[in-house]
Amino acid sequence: MGTPEIVRQLEELGYQTTVYPENPNYPGGFVSFKYTVPHGRFIGQEIEVALNAPQFPLVPPSGPYISPQLLPIKTFGPLPPFDGIHARMVPNDNFQYWSRPFHGWNESEKTVKEYICFLRTLFDF
Repeated sequence: MGTPEIVRQLEELGYQTTVYPENPNYPGGFVSFKYTVPHGRFIGQEIEVALNAPQFPLVPPSGPYISPQLLPIKTFGPLPPFDGIHARMVPNDNFQYWSRPFHGWNESEKTVKEYICFLRTLFDF
C-alpha cells in the first residue's frame, strides 16, 4: 500500500517515477512523474506531478502537487480552477499544491489509472 503501490502502478502504465522521502508532515513521501497536459489552456506542456497518499489505494491523494507552478497562488475564492492553489515547499520549492479532492473515489476502481483520468479533468479550463 501507499507509495510503493503508486510507484508500481505508475510504472506499469509506462511512467518513470521519482520518490521523495517522507517527512513528519508528509508520511509516505511523494511519488512524482512527468505528465503532458492533454488539453485546455496548458495543452502540450510537460509538467511534473507529485502525489502523496500514504494510505493508497484506500485513500486517494488529496490533490496533486504541480511543477512548474502554472496558476497564481490563491488559497480561497471563487470556484476552481483558480482557488485552492497553495504554495508548498515539498517535495521541493518548485511545486504548488492544487486542492482538488477526487470525489467518488470509493465508487471508482481505486487505481492510479483512475486517478490519472481524474487528473485530466483538472486542466479543462
